[in-house]
Formats: sequence, C-alpha cells, structure tokens
Amino acid sequence: PEWNIATMALFKLAASIFLLASSPAYGFTSPTTLIARSKQISNSNNLSHHNSFFPSKIAISATTTSSSLSALPISSTIPTLDISRTIIGLLLAQKISNSGYKKQSLSKSGAISAFLVASFSLATSFRNGLTLLAFYWTSSKLTRVGSKIKGKLEEGHTEGGERGASQVFACSLIAVLCACVRRILVGNDGPLLSTSVGLLGDQLTLAYVAFFACCAGDTWASELGVLSKSKPRLIIKPWKQVPPGTNGGISFVGLAASAAGGTLMGLIHGVLVPGGIASMLPFNLPPMLGAISSAALKKEVLILSLVGFIGGFGGSLLDSVLGATIQVTYYDDVEEKIVKRSGPNAKRVGGLAFLSNEMVNVVSTALSALIAALTARSLLSIMI
Repeated sequence: PEWNIATMALFKLAASIFLLASSPAYGFTSPTTLIARSKQISNSNNLSHHNSFFPSKIAISATTTSSSLSALPISSTIPTLDISRTIIGLLLAQKISNSGYKKQSLSKSGAISAFLVASFSLATSFRNGLTLLAFYWTSSKLTRVGSKIKGKLEEGHTEGGERGASQVFACSLIAVLCACVRRILVGNDGPLLSTSVGLLGDQLTLAYVAFFACCAGDTWASELGVLSKSKPRLIIKPWKQVPPGTNGGISFVGLAASAAGGTLMGLIHGVLVPGGIASMLPFNLPPMLGAISSAALKKEVLILSLVGFIGGFGGSLLDSVLGATIQVTYYDDVEEKIVKRSGPNAKRVGGLAFLSNEMVNVVSTALSALIAALTARSLLSIMI
C-alpha cells in the first residue's frame, strides 16, 4: 500500500510536469522555436506593409501573414503524440520499477527513483527511454550472472543487486537532464544534423549516448570482469595484480565487456532514431510517420555506435583510474573478499577515501558526456 500511494503521487506529479512542459512543433513551443517564428511573422508583416502599395500582391501578402499567424506558439490543443507518449512512459516506468522492486534489483528508494528517471526519459522521446531501459535491463541481468561467486569475492553482494536511489541517480540523472533540456530548447527528437537551432540538439544527443555508454561500460566490466579466471591488474600499476573486485582493477574480460556494453547503447540509440525503424520496412508509411533515408540511418547508427564504443571503453578506463586513486578499497584477509570499510582483518589495498563508488560514477559519466558534447562537431564531420 505504501508503495502504491507513492507511485500514484509520482504519477500525478510527472503527468502534470509533462503536459505543461511539453515543447515543440505541436501545441507548446520551445524558446528557440518561439524566436524563430517571431522573426518569420515580423518578416511577413514587413512584406505585407511593403506590398500594400501594390494591389495585385495584397492577396499574396494576406495569405502569407495568415499562415504565419497560424504558426504562433499559442495553442489550446495539447499535442496528442506528447500525451500518448507520456502516458505510455508513465505506465511502462511504473511496471518496470515495480518489477525491479519485487525482484530485489531495486530497493524501495531505488524503485521510486527509477520510476522518475524512466518517466522523464520516455516522455522526452521513446528512444531516450528505451536506451535507458536497455541499460537498466542488461545491468540487472548481468548482476545475476555468477552471483554466488561474486558473493564470495565482494561484501554485501546480493543476487539481484538491489540498487538504491543514489545508485539509480548516479547512473541516469545527468543524461535525463540532457534529454529534458533538449526537448525544451530544441524540440522533438530526431536524426543528427536535422535541427534548425545549430549544434545544441546534436551535442545533447551525443552527451546522452556517451553517458549511458560509460554507465554500461563500467557496469558490464564490473559484473563480468570480476568473474575472469585471471587476476586483474591495477590500472595505474599494470605490473601489480590485485584481488578481484578491487577498485581500479582491470582485466581483458572487463575491458572487452566495457567496449561491448558501450557500443550496444550507441547501437540501440541509433537504430531507434525516429523514422529509423520505418526505413527498414518493405512498405511506405504515412508522411507523418515517414522514414528517414537508409543512408541517413546508416550514418546515425555509425556515429552513435562509435560514440558508444568510445564512451564505454574510455569511460570505463576513466572510472578505473578514479577508482584506483581517489576511491579506497579494503581487503579482508580472513574472509578473502573485498569489504566496504577497514577492520581488524581488513587492510587498504588501493586508493584514498575521497569519493564513494556513486560519486566516482557521477564524475566519470559526467566527463564522458561533456567530452562527447564538446567534440560533437568533429564527430559529426564523419556524417558530412
């Protein structure tokens, strides 16, 4: 009952936010679109005033002005597509977070947090939400792989993982904020190089992909690398072997997993671009659901997969460097496992007690997203 009350309260809150903050081409309009349309109307009015001296052009001017006024960012009709996507997103987010709570892959606070970020992400666009859910689903599945072995190597490991609010937000909040900012300032989601407001939309898209690529790379590396038959080596001292699960420890299996996880995130985001699936169908869809060209789809998948690979592999290395230097690791000689704090039998085997695991994740993912955004112009030159 307590969970249901919280869910309904969050459901109403999220619904209100998205129905009011919905931006773009239908109904409500983003600031950038508002400015662009205001300029169009101003130009049309100037044209109308100029043409008033020429009776033969009055009809043309009136038509132009009328069509411009109809494009004003004021509408009493809330966009049907936005409402539908928001409702579907809220229902899907509630189902998934509730399922995660029952399967113990999420704590109560983690489930509420997952509901929030999934709802917001799905409300901005389906592919944003599905990319987030792909990360969550694969991470949850990999957490259960070799859970008995992991329980012997790491203190506090549970079969489902049971992630709390801090872990959920650390691995999603920045990306969801990028998606919301893009939705409000740029408008509807779409292919790269397709917006009329410059580079901002593409920068936020690449940041979103790089963020989840880094998250997936780190999670896949942690969940699979710890099962490697060979002992990991400390990334800042590659000649030194460390116990499995040590922060900053790397292995071939872990590095391969990080590259695969990041690439998958980019691939999913690329394939799910609006109009992408439609371009693969053997028949034509109505114009409003029109497909992008196959060449555009290939470029989208190529660039986002590349961003995913770099974000997953590079982000995992960055996370390992941070883990080896500013995140402390303790090893219990008696229990022969990594523990969370020092004790009579636990000794420090690496790092400094400066940042927690969640904070290391925040730093590495934020840097990955920032680098992707700053290098967007160079990355997108591949598509031109």
